[in-house]
Amino acid sequence: MSAKKPSIKQLEYFVTIASSTNFRKAAAKLDVSQPTLTNQVVAMEETLGVQLFERSRAGTLLSSEGRELLPLARDILDKYQHLVDTAQGSSREMGGSFKIGVSPTVGPYFLPQVLPVLHQRYPILQLHLREADPKELEAGLARGDFDLIMTVLPMHSTDNRVRPLFTEPLQIVVSEKHPLAGKESVTGKDLQGESVLTIDDHFHLHQQIAALCERFGAELKRGFEGNSLDTLCQMVMMNMGIAFLPQLFVISELKQEARLSVLNLKDETIARNHVAAWRLNSSSRPTFQKLSYELKAIAMENFTGVLAEVVTEENI
Repeated sequence: MSAKKPSIKQLEYFVTIASSTNFRKAAAKLDVSQPTLTNQVVAMEETLGVQLFERSRAGTLLSSEGRELLPLARDILDKYQHLVDTAQGSSREMGGSFKIGVSPTVGPYFLPQVLPVLHQRYPILQLHLREADPKELEAGLARGDFDLIMTVLPMHSTDNRVRPLFTEPLQIVVSEKHPLAGKESVTGKDLQGESVLTIDDHFHLHQQIAALCERFGAELKRGFEGNSLDTLCQMVMMNMGIAFLPQLFVISELKQEARLSVLNLKDETIARNHVAAWRLNSSSRPTFQKLSYELKAIAMENFTGVLAEVVTEENI
């Protein structure tokens, strides 16, 4: 392997092609000619000694080596941008007035611990918050209704800068009258045949729970979806079924709730990935980059042992 290393520009080209799945679209997005883009990718492949893409008439696909290197390349670019933004913003305080969109399945249980710290550090920063489901958050960001959103993966648009924040575990909640109540943990096999309640399908959490039910052989109770996590809890209290609930909600709302029993899944970790996102062409990109780092840092400080740090952008 060559002792040379890929340049930042080559890493940027690699990541852009991967997200565009097409050299022509990537070249237009980067404002370079297609031959220039191709030559730089070939040079990067020769430097690393691997083939990054499989090219065919059907399009451009990542090779197995390319898939493995993509999250690492994104992480390097993210840290590089943070270095630049930090250097450029070190002489001025973070400020401005911004419209922030958050999901109601995380905002009320996360932001009360985070916003006071953020306001103390940056008193001239004004954040106007509005809740919406993930689909509306992403659509609102595209329309300009929001300047930045806090949402969960997956996201569907490639026109946004997406910054990973943290991973949040899901826990199993059952009624005090349920046969599993009182146990500290269960296995996936224990959930076979169980009736599972979920939030409505406007939320990614619904699809995630549906997939878990299919894997564990549990029954998703369709037609009984709750429109909020609180509603879901009320149905669980009535022993209508069990539920998978985000841990931030559990520790915020269910600490003193004796009518419910909270269980962990022993044989695997089930979680959801939270991100911050803003438009690629936003004029406030440096501020949002810094804000996302602050949100992540404060989350790690205030929710130690609950939230896990995300260090790459795999699957974004």
